[in-house]
Amino acid sequence: ATFLGPGATGPALERNARSIRAMVANVRQNSSVRKVHSELVVDYKNDQIVALARRRLVTFAFEGGQWSLGSGNVIGSTGGDAAHEDSRTYLLRDGGALDLPDNQSSFTIPWMEQYDVAGDYEGIAVSFDYFPLGAGSTLVSMGSVFTISVAESRSNSVRLALSSGGVTVVAESWIALYRWCTVEIAVSRYGVSLYVDGRVNEGVLPDSGFSVPSAIGLDLRIGGAPCRIDNFEMNSLISSQTLSLADVQLVPTGVSAELETQGQAEEVYDWKAQPKPSGPITQDKTSPQPAPAPGLPTDVPAIVHVYFDAAGKLDPARHAGAVYLYLVTIDNGAPLRLRITIHPLGAVTWDYVDLLPWETPPRNPNQPGDTP
Repeated sequence: ATFLGPGATGPALERNARSIRAMVANVRQNSSVRKVHSELVVDYKNDQIVALARRRLVTFAFEGGQWSLGSGNVIGSTGGDAAHEDSRTYLLRDGGALDLPDNQSSFTIPWMEQYDVAGDYEGIAVSFDYFPLGAGSTLVSMGSVFTISVAESRSNSVRLALSSGGVTVVAESWIALYRWCTVEIAVSRYGVSLYVDGRVNEGVLPDSGFSVPSAIGLDLRIGGAPCRIDNFEMNSLISSQTLSLADVQLVPTGVSAELETQGQAEEVYDWKAQPKPSGPITQDKTSPQPAPAPGLPTDVPAIVHVYFDAAGKLDPARHAGAVYLYLVTIDNGAPLRLRITIHPLGAVTWDYVDLLPWETPPRNPNQPGDTP
């Protein structure tokens, strides 16, 4: 990863804002050029911002006479009745597609030594065009790293699910049979996401933490449900840039800037009240997590994602409008606040603010002669 430090000159808040703007520009360029989703991970607890980028491992366009040959001279192997379909009568996405006519047909992409899943590896992202022909079970799998399956089926539609490391997410969208749609997944320690034609569903990560199993040495298998597949692409998710904020702090929603600078808001992240016992009270030697100080919010996420779509704009499926980040530092003994705005089209601006949106202005002391 490229560990970005603050800019060389200027006030601390503006130096870090410029670094965030540079990260957003890199993420947007990756999204628009590669035509894939990208994201920034805002780590409030550690005052870091991580850019998750996609590094291409292999692509299969399923075109021409050597349709089983992918990028980097990777050769896939077929199983069952898997074949190449290039007849225009089948409403293909483009020149050709992989045809899997039944549940026993498959296409396997072997593990290759040139795949880079070491170092800054955070997970796997896969995208492909999908043309369902009927019900089935597993659609795409890569060992314990991830499995895309047909969760439910009807006479005229199917619904997909994604599983990784014990986390499962089911798409809310039903896919009509005999029509093309785009499917994309991303699994990393920061989240498990399933996109179906731009509509996204997110898995719920366990409170104890989550990590994606290693992909080294695992083949990827397509098959288990009758369908056609086209434009298959597999990427590794890497932490391409990490910005450790210097001399400033990120302020999560609902937290006072003053308390954040004093270090009194560290217990707010994902704190949940303990449920009241409904039966006899027994001895419990485990000490409960301390509650946040009075006046602080509870159940504040320690990690927040900023998602960008395949055009390099804020993903409208995730964000209804602009995204705001708030920084604070101490200047002349008092908190100095900065609001960073990531606009829907991707531009980044910032401005100083007197108070954060959830902060209340201080009450002026009563003057002599004022009545209560």
